[in-house]
Amino acid sequence: MTNTDQAGDKWLTKWLDAVESGSATMSQRARSSIDRNGGLEVAIAAAKARGVHLVELTDDKGNLLVAASRHPFTSLC
Repeated sequence: MTNTDQAGDKWLTKWLDAVESGSATMSQRARSSIDRNGGLEVAIAAAKARGVHLVELTDDKGNLLVAASRHPFTSLC
């Protein structure tokens, strides 16, 4: 693991900590960190182990975001 990978992993861990405490929900930076650290499946597994739910979203500009919640997501439709 390179220093960049370690920094990304540390950032993702801090973001998941913030989600658990209720102070973070959605981030484009999280998506970038996830891509650098094993992909969405790995992040979903890590989040699930902590009781956090993740979902991938696309904003109106086409940016991929990841939303996280301590509660399961329900359909928006």
